[in-house]
Amino acid sequence: MTILEALLHYEDELERFDVDDQSVLCALGDIVLNESTAATSYDKVAEYYDLDRDILEAEKKSFVNFREQSKQAITLDSGHSATNVVKYMYANDQHDILCTYYKCACILATIPATSCSAERAFSGLRRLKTYLRNTMGQGRLNNLAILNIERGFTNRVMQEQMDDIINIFGRRRGRKSYFH
Repeated sequence: MTILEALLHYEDELERFDVDDQSVLCALGDIVLNESTAATSYDKVAEYYDLDRDILEAEKKSFVNFREQSKQAITLDSGHSATNVVKYMYANDQHDILCTYYKCACILATIPATSCSAERAFSGLRRLKTYLRNTMGQGRLNNLAILNIERGFTNRVMQEQMDDIINIFGRRRGRKSYFH
């Protein structure tokens, strides 16, 4: 593959990603993570997510004011990230009051930085859907896929609560239905 072919291939790959999506993501980060936000950021996010721009801007200002006033009483995490903003708002019962701003922070916190985790999840599906498991229903396949995708959480629960899981399973009647 020549350098020209590689560049053309790279250009084709970049066309998959819409420029508007990237600018909306940057605007969302500007609103949630920066103290002072550009007016165009409010416009882009409000239009893309069908939110009221004025309410979003007012809620952002209220959040910033609340944080400034409560800095002595409440210590913020040193790392300023969307996840920390969501946790902070939830811990201080602001998620119900500033619901539009909270929604923006949740959206930003749940968008993966790369597509690696999504690609790993789909490649894990191939391991789950083997020849012997072709007869399982969609519900069971979905549940197994979620357990596989969230294997870190699953492993932690299994280590910490294995005895409780065994006891609950042992107390149930009619366990044959679990193995169909």
